[in-house]
Amino acid sequence: MTKRRHSEPDPAPTEQAAPDPADASADAAAAPAADPAPDLVVEEAPSVEETLRRERDEAQDKWLRAVAEMDNLRKRTRREVTDAHRFAKADALRGFLDVLDNLERALQTNGGAADTGGPDPFREGIELIRQRLRGVLQEQGVTPIEALGLHLDPAVHEAVGQLPREGSEPGTIIEVAQPGYKLGELVLRPARVIICA
Repeated sequence: MTKRRHSEPDPAPTEQAAPDPADASADAAAAPAADPAPDLVVEEAPSVEETLRRERDEAQDKWLRAVAEMDNLRKRTRREVTDAHRFAKADALRGFLDVLDNLERALQTNGGAADTGGPDPFREGIELIRQRLRGVLQEQGVTPIEALGLHLDPAVHEAVGQLPREGSEPGTIIEVAQPGYKLGELVLRPARVIICA
């Protein structure tokens, strides 16, 4: 190993040649062009027209749903109000049925008066009241429930007794203990009946 003296200068560094620009372009042409990201899918941004069309369709769909919801709400409210009126009317009319029953019972009895053979003003007065009450109930839509001779229908008849009767089929109504009434399709009071055993 040789020692250098401090006075001796360092050997000159070897100069490297600067790259020639012509050689660099030749190397670039020879190398194949690399695809920056072969698996990356580039999506195009939707156009303004497509965005507006989509927003319009969404707004129209929301509007149609809101209109349908309001229509359903209106129908449901109307139906609930109609039902509430009908049930309130039915409750009020039920009380008049008892009055009608009492008037009919009064007509079935003699009232303790002797039969003189002439017109009985008391009886005629009760008959007029009964007819007027029946007319008012009929105007309100109250109709009697048919029962006598029919087969028992639990929806409109209530059996309160059974009796054997020849010539009648079992389950057939042979007597009406208390008449029943309906308001439209709503049963105000079922007909209380006696059926054939």
